[in-house]
Amino acid sequence: MDWLTFISKLIEALVWPIVVLILGLVFRRKLLDLIPAIRKLKAGPVEAEFELATKQVLANLSEVTTLTKSEITAAPAQPEDTGKQLVSRLLKARNDPAGMILDGWTKVDGELFRLGLQMGLIVDPLTSTTTAYDSVMASDILPFETRRLIREVRDLRNKVAHAQVAPTPESAQDYVLAVDRVVELIRNYRKNLPNYGSANR
Repeated sequence: MDWLTFISKLIEALVWPIVVLILGLVFRRKLLDLIPAIRKLKAGPVEAEFELATKQVLANLSEVTTLTKSEITAAPAQPEDTGKQLVSRLLKARNDPAGMILDGWTKVDGELFRLGLQMGLIVDPLTSTTTAYDSVMASDILPFETRRLIREVRDLRNKVAHAQVAPTPESAQDYVLAVDRVVELIRNYRKNLPNYGSANR
């Protein structure tokens, strides 16, 4: 084999990798934009449906929050949950989507439990959270629309808890935001009900 044949074979072998590298560099921005779409295709229809459901609950919560703000008596904001804590939870949702969804529901559970204690629906402080949930949801203390949203948030949590779906980081972040709004909604109703005091905040 002479040198010219060797060089031509070498160029022939390297042409396609070089062309692919050049195309990758030229179109890298567009390729990076495609990665989330590829992840969604990989996730499958159940995960995509779950992600749409979390976005829908978040949108419904925005509507309900807007409608009820005029009905709620102004009360001083509690420094319980700062913006830094919310950002921290959103970042954790990227690393552990399922864990943050399960953890997020405990905030709603706690707020429902405090509502049950405040209104006398729960007498024993050792009552299970499921019993507290059932008692509050069976009563007419909260408006129908709020109860519907709480059920939707709980159903999403149950799908994750029973391993029916593997949530994406984006859906977990939407869920964390939805939980914060549900908790705020319940707390604002509690502020306008009798027996709201330091004991059940």
